[in-house]
Amino acid sequence: MLLLSVLFLGVVYGTFTATGSERIDMNGEIIGLCSDDLQGNSKAIDSVLVEGYQTGVSYPQNISVSIGENTIIYHKYGKNLVKASTDDIKAGQKIEIRFDGPVLQTYPPQTNASAIIILY
Repeated sequence: MLLLSVLFLGVVYGTFTATGSERIDMNGEIIGLCSDDLQGNSKAIDSVLVEGYQTGVSYPQNISVSIGENTIIYHKYGKNLVKASTDDIKAGQKIEIRFDGPVLQTYPPQTNASAIIILY
């Protein structure tokens, strides 16, 4: 019994270290870019519409994700993360998102991002 417990803990530890300690709340594709500039004079992106899978949900959803001044944006190259900015965000990119706070049950659902990781 002790041997099985040790083996189980080893598998859990190995899985945890292989996948990293940071959680991913959603992965998907950017299908829309939004700006709060109603006149269209600014290209600054303040939110993205993402179609994908939220962790723990088995069906795809569209979620509006706000990008705040504390949101960290990265490009992922293999296992390396390189700092990026909102200028690097484009429609059609595959991304991973870490949420900052709850998902509001509006249509579409809305949340804030603590981190956005651009995969490609």
